[in-house]
Amino acid sequence: MNYNNDFEEQNEIEQKPKKKKFNIFDWYFQRSKEKDEKPIEALKHPTILNYFRLLWRKLGKLCSANIIFIFTNFPIIFLLIAASGFFGQSTVAPQKQQWGLFNGALLFDNNPITSSYAADYATKATITTISTPTMVFFILGALIIFTWGFAKVGTTYIYRNIMLGEPVFPLTDFFYIIKRNIKQSLIVGVVDALLIVMFAYNMYYLLNNFSVSGNALMLCLTVIMSILYSFMRPYLYTMIFTFDLPLRKIIKNAVYFILLGVKRNLIAFFGTIAVVILNLGLAFIFMPVGIILPFVITFAIIDFMGVYAAYPNIDKYMVDHSEPSEADISELSEAPTEE
Repeated sequence: MNYNNDFEEQNEIEQKPKKKKFNIFDWYFQRSKEKDEKPIEALKHPTILNYFRLLWRKLGKLCSANIIFIFTNFPIIFLLIAASGFFGQSTVAPQKQQWGLFNGALLFDNNPITSSYAADYATKATITTISTPTMVFFILGALIIFTWGFAKVGTTYIYRNIMLGEPVFPLTDFFYIIKRNIKQSLIVGVVDALLIVMFAYNMYYLLNNFSVSGNALMLCLTVIMSILYSFMRPYLYTMIFTFDLPLRKIIKNAVYFILLGVKRNLIAFFGTIAVVILNLGLAFIFMPVGIILPFVITFAIIDFMGVYAAYPNIDKYMVDHSEPSEADISELSEAPTEE
């Protein structure tokens, strides 16, 4: 037997690199390492492609911000319970409002014609009336106007930092920025929530009474005003913590940005409509998915889209990028230092 040849063959087998088995954890960390080596400069190149790249790369942070937003606005749970009609009282009543008129007409002129109309308008349906528990839940749900501004400012700060490529710690950053902007966050949040409710109620009322003279024009004006206000909202919340400005100037600048950033505003607006339609479509196909998504990612995608569209305009028109002059540097060097 040739022991030398066997020994050499054994050495060759041992020296051959073993094929590494696939491990999902190693793959994930390797992928994260590659991402860190190639940062996305979204502020320098705020393109649609970079938006989707950031969205995919920071999906975990966005989901965390979305969940924080939902839990901070906990009164919305009471609104959903009240709107569900679970605690309401059901009764049966004529489906059409004209029933009362024809029922009164039968007392004075009961003939086959009026009787046929009365039978048609007397069609009954089940309706739910507001009970005391439902009213209590509506009142508790109305507290959302006091939490709305804090949640929006906190999550907007997270989305802004994601865009800038800064380290993001969702829960810590959320409460940090709220503590520094409590007053303006509360005021802007209350006004914002009331305006959203007002626009929604006006459109609902005008659509249900579209045939009334003048309501078509009022509906068009309401839709235009709500769109213009949707352009303002990301600028309002972003400027609260970006600059030390009085509320009057923040609102004034946000109005200017409706036109200064009209291109990016329109892209964000149509993107928001696309996300809402997609969410509703998924709900139509498979209801649980459509219900779960807003609690996990939908709000984050929409709000991040607004910040991604707004902040480059703020950076362009309001942030001073000029380098300090030699005189400024000399003044800083000559400034007395505290002992």
